[in-house]
Amino acid sequence: MNKELFGQSIKNYRKINHLTQEKLAELIEIDPRQVARIEAGGSLPSLDTFLKMVKVFNISPNELLNNKFDENTPENLLKSDIYDILSLAKKEQLELIKKLILSVIY
Repeated sequence: MNKELFGQSIKNYRKINHLTQEKLAELIEIDPRQVARIEAGGSLPSLDTFLKMVKVFNISPNELLNNKFDENTPENLLKSDIYDILSLAKKEQLELIKKLILSVIY
């Protein structure tokens, strides 16, 4: 198993679920530094941790193992960038951003 690809898959599913590394760590009951190591491809999760991730992400084990998420589509890359930017915004800024997005979409 390619640890880097597996780690990227976890990172992608974490972002899709709008979770920080800290929140994911809390949900799966491990240290946030371990989540960072797994996402970076430095280590693999235990079976127990893997099963908790699958449950949190609401996906099948095969989806996580097979890296079904195609991170390199332009749309997914944009969504990932936008999520990263939004994570830096304050509440008031998020409210304004929401209004702007809704005005563009509708």
